[in-house]
Amino acid sequence: MKASTPRGRPHDARATQEAILNAAEVVFAENGFDGARIDAIAAAAGYNKSLIFHYFDDKLGLYSAMLQRDQRQAIEMQVRIFDSLLAEDTISAGAFRDFLERVVRATFDYDVAHPRLLRIFAWEEAEGWTTMAKVPSGYDQKCLERFVDVFDRVRRAGVLRPGVSLLQVMYVVVNTCRAFITSLPLFQKLAGPGNELARPEALTLGREQIVALVVHGLMPDFPAG
Repeated sequence: MKASTPRGRPHDARATQEAILNAAEVVFAENGFDGARIDAIAAAAGYNKSLIFHYFDDKLGLYSAMLQRDQRQAIEMQVRIFDSLLAEDTISAGAFRDFLERVVRATFDYDVAHPRLLRIFAWEEAEGWTTMAKVPSGYDQKCLERFVDVFDRVRRAGVLRPGVSLLQVMYVVVNTCRAFITSLPLFQKLAGPGNELARPEALTLGREQIVALVVHGLMPDFPAG
């Protein structure tokens, strides 16, 4: 049977797919992969569910497309930051510090701007990442080569503490940012009324604390000046 759109609505394939992906993000965030229903996603998107199968094959295909869309946005952000460091003829301590600060702030701010994605990751973590393991990675070979190039140049420049795996640290940064953002309401409750965590500036303050921890944890102690 041919996929149909709501009566009276012109068919725009790209806009239709975006509407479905946006609705899917909401439903998956609320219910996790197993609890999400195609009927609910179709209703939220305002399209016949046959269009979901037409464009995405099945629920896993829809879930993969939704995650890959978000991953592409994150990769574009990361590539811009990594390319700024690669543009340096010589990676100085100052350039590396600026790079680390930008990576942490961009990662943190991206997570703040995508709360539904954080909820989806929370579902995945609780379920052992079993569904996300089936989703193809959005990182292509050129992207990975760029990251490896940055890591190698940083190590050769001597601006990284010995024995540190920069790639593993990036994983730690990602998870530290997510954990802080998702746990902040609990921290505020435990700390009680009047604590600094309850201030509107708490997110920015927390972000800068993570920046400081990463910079001082990764970089050797250079003399002032």
